[in-house]
Amino acid sequence: MLWGRVRAFQRLTLFAGRAHGGALLVALCAATVLVGHVQAASAGDQLLQPEAYLLGVFPYVPVLAVDRIYGPVAAQFAEDLGRPVHLKTKPTFGKFAEELRKETYDIILVHPFFYVEARDEHHYVPLARLEEPLTAVVMVSDDDPLETLADLKGKTIGLPPALAAVTELVRASLLDAGLLPGVNVALEHYRSKPSCLQAVRVGRAAACGLPRFALSQIDPDNEWKLRLLFETEPVSNFLFAAHARVPESDRIDLGKSILAWPFTANGRKILAGGAWNRFVSARDQDYDEIRRHMLRLQRFAER
Repeated sequence: MLWGRVRAFQRLTLFAGRAHGGALLVALCAATVLVGHVQAASAGDQLLQPEAYLLGVFPYVPVLAVDRIYGPVAAQFAEDLGRPVHLKTKPTFGKFAEELRKETYDIILVHPFFYVEARDEHHYVPLARLEEPLTAVVMVSDDDPLETLADLKGKTIGLPPALAAVTELVRASLLDAGLLPGVNVALEHYRSKPSCLQAVRVGRAAACGLPRFALSQIDPDNEWKLRLLFETEPVSNFLFAAHARVPESDRIDLGKSILAWPFTANGRKILAGGAWNRFVSARDQDYDEIRRHMLRLQRFAER
């Protein structure tokens, strides 16, 4: 009798265990399906999340200034395009040029000489350029008797880094004046515009070349007692461009956004941050004069 009750209890326990195991198996299967669904949803979200664009700005100002001026630009582009836009730069013109050649950046803000190389060799498309032209000025001391660029023969002229637009413009102008850069006129490169002007003040250089727009920022009241010796012919200025891999619809939206900056509160802040008036649509032929400068400089280098 007792043994019969024990066997009955064992059968009941086995049945309950099987029932519990079945329920547990069902629960585990449901959990697996749920986790798989969540993982699939997460993967789907990642696929739907647009890939970030890289905005590359050439280092014509210190890195901290690039962040201050172009951080709001990157934020505006991100809002316009509905995807992240990460701001990038490099500490030197040479390192930035390397990234251009690698086609690292999706969107770029560059000077005209960088643009021509980016367009002709690396598939970048112009979007918008600064309306005011770019010129380089050559400054000398007030009391210096120099009258023309040709008078710099045998002297030293201070310039920005070797790949700066001003450097290229001045080098081309020296050739026009019958001087051979690095042969009968010495070139000394400075990392900052004030240090170049300071070299003229203390006599380390006879002249300094820099962009005209920098004069009002560095010495607006001419306290350094410098005067203009020469100014280059105007050329098309800095511009935004985008790589051809950026969809045309995005390139169109970027161009529209930049041209609209004078008409929005945020856009006006961006323009004020860069000390710009406004941008206009850029055409590739706007930079044909730069191509002519580059050809002359290349021929000189090949001598």
